[in-house]
Amino acid sequence: MTAFAALASPAADGAVIVTATGELDMTSAPTLIESLRDAIRAYAPSRVDLDLTGVPFMDSTGIQVLVAAQKDVDGDLRIIGTSPAVHRLLQLTGLLETFGLTD
Repeated sequence: MTAFAALASPAADGAVIVTATGELDMTSAPTLIESLRDAIRAYAPSRVDLDLTGVPFMDSTGIQVLVAAQKDVDGDLRIIGTSPAVHRLLQLTGLLETFGLTD
């Protein structure tokens, strides 16, 4: 099992990109929350783009973090990549559109 990590970097258009890797569950969720909050404080971005391509597994805690973060940034959290398992979970929970994804 890979340790969870989330790294933020500013984008040219005023957004910030947060790239997450590893399993997103109740033990790793605080790391993602902290990374998102730090990125918002540091960069005051126009939008947060979250890349979950490197996240092979996400449970309901991860969903809760994403929904809460979406509210924190007034709906300007977009997921720009997912692993197949995460995409399927977002599809099953009806959250694809919420985060700017399509079927």
